[in-house]
Amino acid sequence: MNTATLSRQSSQTPIWLKIVSVIGVIWYAFGLLQFWMGYSMDPAAVAAAGEISAGHAAAIAQTPGLIWLSFASASAAGLVGSLLLFKRSRTAVTVFTISLIAGVIYYVWVYGLSGTGSARPSEEIIIMLVVLGVTLGFNVLSRKQT
Repeated sequence: MNTATLSRQSSQTPIWLKIVSVIGVIWYAFGLLQFWMGYSMDPAAVAAAGEISAGHAAAIAQTPGLIWLSFASASAAGLVGSLLLFKRSRTAVTVFTISLIAGVIYYVWVYGLSGTGSARPSEEIIIMLVVLGVTLGFNVLSRKQT
């Protein structure tokens, strides 16, 4: 460990970094909620109620368990990474990298490999860009602040 690392770890976490970390905890907790809502929904019933299209329901129903696991892993790792960033732990970098990789796996499957991307609402692409952008931002921040 070099002296700069020791100095950062021994110093108090700045308030702005604590605030950003808490926002990260909330963001990724919401991601876990989104995961659970998607994973546990009955796509046929939601489509029958007119809340999503039949194509979107079929796309959700065809999502393999490992892909759902990547969604959950991305959100859970982001939440843990945010807690580690709050404490300025260097481990936050690794955890945010795991979150980013898991998120990329999820979205590559959804929009590249599954063939169901066109059945999903177009605003989901914007959500994908925001989600991956936020996680990349937390990854960069953790590299600079730990």
